[in-house]
Amino acid sequence: MLREATFGLVNGDLSRRQFLVLTKAAGVSAAAASQLVGAASAQNADVDALPPGGGFITLKNATGGKITCETLRAWGVTHVFGNTGAYEAGFVDALVDYPDIQYVLGLHEGPVVAMADGYARVTGKTAFVNVHSITGAANALGLIVNAHADNSPMVISVGFSASSGENLGVFTETAKVESIAELYTKLSFRASNPDNLATSLRRSLRLASATPPGPVFLGVNADVWSGKIAKTRIIPAARSAPAGPLHPGSDDIERAAAMLARARNPLLVAGAELPRWGGLKELAAIADRLGAVVSGDTSSSRSAMGFASSHPRYLGAMRARIRPQTAFDVVVLAGASRLSLARRGHPLIPEQAQIIEIGVREEHLTRGYPVDHLIYADARLTLAGIDQRLSAMTLDDAVIERRRREGEALKVKVRTPIISTLKKVWDDAPIAPERLAAEIDRAIEPAAIVVTEGVSSDRYIWEHVQFDQENGGRRHLISSGGSLGWGVGAALGAKFAAPDKSVYALVGDGSFQFGLQALWTAQRHNKAIVVIIFNNLAYQANRWAIAGLQGRGAKTGRYIGINLDDPAIDHVAMASGYGVEGERVSEPGNLAAALARAVRAGSEGRSFVLDVVIAKRGPGADAVAWHE
Repeated sequence: MLREATFGLVNGDLSRRQFLVLTKAAGVSAAAASQLVGAASAQNADVDALPPGGGFITLKNATGGKITCETLRAWGVTHVFGNTGAYEAGFVDALVDYPDIQYVLGLHEGPVVAMADGYARVTGKTAFVNVHSITGAANALGLIVNAHADNSPMVISVGFSASSGENLGVFTETAKVESIAELYTKLSFRASNPDNLATSLRRSLRLASATPPGPVFLGVNADVWSGKIAKTRIIPAARSAPAGPLHPGSDDIERAAAMLARARNPLLVAGAELPRWGGLKELAAIADRLGAVVSGDTSSSRSAMGFASSHPRYLGAMRARIRPQTAFDVVVLAGASRLSLARRGHPLIPEQAQIIEIGVREEHLTRGYPVDHLIYADARLTLAGIDQRLSAMTLDDAVIERRRREGEALKVKVRTPIISTLKKVWDDAPIAPERLAAEIDRAIEPAAIVVTEGVSSDRYIWEHVQFDQENGGRRHLISSGGSLGWGVGAALGAKFAAPDKSVYALVGDGSFQFGLQALWTAQRHNKAIVVIIFNNLAYQANRWAIAGLQGRGAKTGRYIGINLDDPAIDHVAMASGYGVEGERVSEPGNLAAALARAVRAGSEGRSFVLDVVIAKRGPGADAVAWHE
């Protein structure tokens, strides 16, 4: 309604008064409607009508900036996450006349891409990024790696030097800049001519959202954004949309269902695709129909914990080989990920089992392990088809009941040492990371979005924080790319995507320092996020790696490049510099009250940083004071 009313105003089919009446009925404020009137008036002479339901958008005497804005509007893009420079001037100048497209300024390109990543994951829409030249592209690369690893739909637009300066050694010359991101994008190319800008933008947006989605890198020369073209046209998203989800074949469904129906004891593994694109509900239905055990993905895969933690046969992240009473003979890997059946020669699930894998991320399918039945299709549709087929079969109730009993007992067996350890370390000082995770679970809202970048502390979050995305419970976001500095920015992007949800970033102290600039953007846009730092005063995962070598570091207790406590980092003071309140807590008895204050701040619309000093864990933990 709003879009058609806007085009009606632009085309002269509606008066200003009629437009304001329609927008008020659509729930748009008078101030926002007035802004749209002004913007539409400025465009009135330049934009031809878009017939409702189709057609083209024709622009006359338009700059490249205007072409970009009209394309974004046509594709439903409402946010531009950016840190721009001189080459992007033509684009950002055009944004002045597009108040429906919000520019989100970040202080560094890493957090900017992380914001877009979090936003894309929560909305499912393609995010649009704008950074500057070779320098901005290089700064953004680490977080582009993360977006690539997790198939986040995103267009990274980069301003290049003017075409007239190419190969002349101009400042921040942009020859071959596309190659920087080539390995970590679906496509990396440039628009060096105003005539093909609209087509290049459409190609980028379409490819980024096509299954499986991912980042696309588009360079635009400065003179393309600032220059004018007499006439061009934009093909709207409605006539450009990529194909829908990949449907499985009926034979694939039949075969998979038959394999499960014959199984003595099936194992269902909830992979990375399910929390992203659906299938959690369908996997749970199959588990309940068969009485089957469900496992999360391997912890090293760093997949989101979307399956209901409270399910009686859900075991959580796979950290070691699962040892059931009755051996698994059929394994379903639902939603392809980086699951590996072997780590240091020890298979996590029996290789002699029949393995069914379902997913659309080609680079991860059958990667390093055998597969007996591969279904290259949307996991949700495939699992729904399998469940429907199973419902029509005659299954052995006694076998199903035996599986249920054994599966529930197996969950108790897995959870017992976790709960026992929690009780044992509850009163430890420094604060045990197990206790911090358990206290977070008690304190935060049951439907919050939880973004994690705890690295060496992630396991405690997975073991003690409850998730249940499919049933309206907590949603989990995590990055498998490995580039630090993602967590805080991704949490802010999630908040832009879901402003009515409470959003928490659970990050390590090293991770926080890589991406804390996003706090400034949170304050600028009044988007409250709560950051909880698992502060072990070290790059702990790196210490584990050195200790594992059993070399000079382990023998002398001298772990180079690990200690972060001399000088001590005042994370709270740094957050305060961006206008964000916070506190540090180091005593176990003070933790619950501090968490309550952090949660209350978030619920009242105030960002908060809670820095919690926790105990070191793992190899080399006793080498606490030495540093290079």
